[in-house]
Amino acid sequence: MAKPFRYGGQAVMEGVMIRGKEGVAISIRQPNGELNIVRQPLASIYKGRLREIPIVRGVIVLVETLVLGTRSLLYSAQVAAAEEVGDKIPTAALWGTVAVSLALGVALFFMVPLFATRYLIDPYISSALLSSIFEGLIRIGIFIAYLRLIGLIPDIRRVFAYHGAEHKVINAYDAGIPLDVESVKDYS
Repeated sequence: MAKPFRYGGQAVMEGVMIRGKEGVAISIRQPNGELNIVRQPLASIYKGRLREIPIVRGVIVLVETLVLGTRSLLYSAQVAAAEEVGDKIPTAALWGTVAVSLALGVALFFMVPLFATRYLIDPYISSALLSSIFEGLIRIGIFIAYLRLIGLIPDIRRVFAYHGAEHKVINAYDAGIPLDVESVKDYS
């Protein structure tokens, strides 16, 4: 018996992206309250036989998550920018922002804990295990501080709210209930 397909998704600016068996749907709430819904089929690599091979499957899922998630966020940013300033953001500027964000993320969550441990903690301890524990604690501390700080930004708070909505919809769908607002509210 085949395993049931597990739907997934992520929050985007003013909406959600849901990935299904055959495609992706992005739903964005516009200022007038209407929903802007876009459906796109998945590329064959995301649903082909390669997804059945361990390790290869993991690499494909990682790439799929990064690509589909980034495209969805960029699309929602384009919709939001067009509504606010009336113009689309140039694609090069969006991808430049993604590249800078990725570089800053690597620096903040990988390089800072590594160098902090190496230069502030390692001179005082000789245990590789303790060094790794301290590095992990620094990483966790930075991550929690990061989430708290970005949570102060109103637009990011809205994305967090849509993240909760995305989870509710997926869990309600997995439970087999109708996807209406009243039914979905009971899920987490």
